[in-house]
Amino acid sequence: MKFVELASFDVVHDGLSWPWLAFDPSGKRVAFASSKDRIATRALDGDAVSEGPSFALPLDVALASLRGFAIDPAASLLAITGTLDSVSVLITCAEAGEERRTTMESLVGAGFAARAVIFERSGARLWLSAESETETALLLVDARSHALIGVARSAVFPPPATHELYLHPQDDAVLLVAACGEDGTFARVVGWSGDAVEAIPSALDAGGIPAGFVGFSVDATRVHLAEADELRTHAWPALQELSSVELADDFVSSFAGAVLGEHVYVDGEYAEVGEDAVMRFDRSAIRGKVLLPPVPIGMWAGRLATDVLVTVEAKGEPASAHILRVIPPDTSN
Repeated sequence: MKFVELASFDVVHDGLSWPWLAFDPSGKRVAFASSKDRIATRALDGDAVSEGPSFALPLDVALASLRGFAIDPAASLLAITGTLDSVSVLITCAEAGEERRTTMESLVGAGFAARAVIFERSGARLWLSAESETETALLLVDARSHALIGVARSAVFPPPATHELYLHPQDDAVLLVAACGEDGTFARVVGWSGDAVEAIPSALDAGGIPAGFVGFSVDATRVHLAEADELRTHAWPALQELSSVELADDFVSSFAGAVLGEHVYVDGEYAEVGEDAVMRFDRSAIRGKVLLPPVPIGMWAGRLATDVLVTVEAKGEPASAHILRVIPPDTSN
């Protein structure tokens, strides 16, 4: 098993909430803050990684005030959410500097603050996750005009909740995973039929054991979540539990991982010595083993293409990010 570095770059975080990187819906680009006032991109083409377009943040927007950002598939539009003068806003910026601003109050009502944003696959629309003291809302808006297409409202999460949005690989649907500390991990599934935005009831609407998103299965029919000591698999879209398997002795997950090629990977460390470790499972997400070193260092941020991993060494400002191709062992002999 090999992890071959294709490129590295510095990530400025300066008080920015995790995640510090955003992946476009095509899985070819990653966006990150290259300075306190600019979002840069890198593009993957085979084994080559190139610099893509970059976007200047509006002058009145501080990096630390952002609650999320996203890049469209063509890297032509940046979407950011944050709080300016106590007002939660959605801002879209083109590379040439054109921008549009819309308050969350005008989209979904008073008291709501945006917590995460992601483009849907075409890049024409944006999914937004927002919350108030009494509700959670998942919105679909036009990326250029900010016109509201639809909204699905649900119960509020136990605070504080960290929101992360994940596009389904095939369906016009989004998965919201909310980490709520000791209260566990909650989820929302919302789909768009082309006419209406509708919530899909799930087994994790009321919460489950603390876990982090690993990925959708190769056939897109399952969702893999990593708990501290188990890999648990849920059916899509209702998220009923299909299987769970204990991780190896002395292996503690970092609540992260990735589906790369035909395998499911869970990132973690050896509990006794605190060294980075990785477990690899076959596509069943039941049979797994700890990989021999060396393994990637740092936090697993996401995936490019089908077999490229992006990690971040979180210590330091800026942090160091790495783009790694995963080469499985040759089992033909």
